[in-house]
Amino acid sequence: MGITGQLRERYVSSPISLLHPQADSSFISIDGARQHFVMTGSGSPVVLIHGNPGSCQDWTRLSSPLSTEYQVIAFDRPGHGHSDRPNQRDITVEVQAAMLRAALDQLRIERPMLVGHSWGSALALAYALEFPGALSGLVLLAPAIYLSDDGVSFISKLPAMPVIGDIMNCLFTPLIAASLVRSDLRKAFAPDRVPPHYLRSVLSEWTRPKKVKWYAVDDALLNKSLPNLSARYSEIRTPMAIVTGDSDLIVPAEENAHRLHESLPDSRLQVLSQTGHQIPFTRPEAVMDAIRLVSTNGFPKHSSAL
Repeated sequence: MGITGQLRERYVSSPISLLHPQADSSFISIDGARQHFVMTGSGSPVVLIHGNPGSCQDWTRLSSPLSTEYQVIAFDRPGHGHSDRPNQRDITVEVQAAMLRAALDQLRIERPMLVGHSWGSALALAYALEFPGALSGLVLLAPAIYLSDDGVSFISKLPAMPVIGDIMNCLFTPLIAASLVRSDLRKAFAPDRVPPHYLRSVLSEWTRPKKVKWYAVDDALLNKSLPNLSARYSEIRTPMAIVTGDSDLIVPAEENAHRLHESLPDSRLQVLSQTGHQIPFTRPEAVMDAIRLVSTNGFPKHSSAL
């Protein structure tokens, strides 16, 4: 994998930087594409991986309190947030795991804990499978890690289709994307309400045709990778906590979080009451508890509750 020199460029408009003045918002070049990350705090490293769509902004309620105990690194995945997307090949979840490893190596981050939300949980598991022994732990939030029918509108997936997807994207994204974003976010946050400031910030980002295409492509590529990945989940020996909501309208918990726990009985599973998909925003305290638990490696085997 080609890696060029790190770009330590201050990016003061990053939402996490604005929320936490000590955050270092920078870029690093992987495969010739600039990748944006925000780093704050000190201690054992914790890497935050957002879902699809998303950005490091999704961790704003968690990164500041987390940074009082850990070194926190939140990345914008390729094509999301302020990160560019390499164009020389399909950027599958396996490729994104390799890019993340290259970035962490360049930043000299050793044995981090990976915290993945939704799509990001699949990336965290792909990383654990590809680089066994390179992690201190895994925390998976509302994981989307098996082939299943999610609650995202079908029309949101059309831009990934060859030719017709590009046409549909250019013609209809400016007309209907805002309405789809609002609808999908209501499902993602339910039974909680969508924070108005979050809705305003993502509307301008998630309704751009180029971004919409990458979001749809990410979902399509993940679906191709999941059968091979999921067949190997039982190989993972990294300490793991799985946190899911009982009211998730986006990712079926029984088909994902519960199924993974059955494959890995030494993992810890917590089901949050009256909680939907957007756990990093709505239940940051539960995420903190799971990270602390995994960091101590102190949970007993074959337990199903945090």
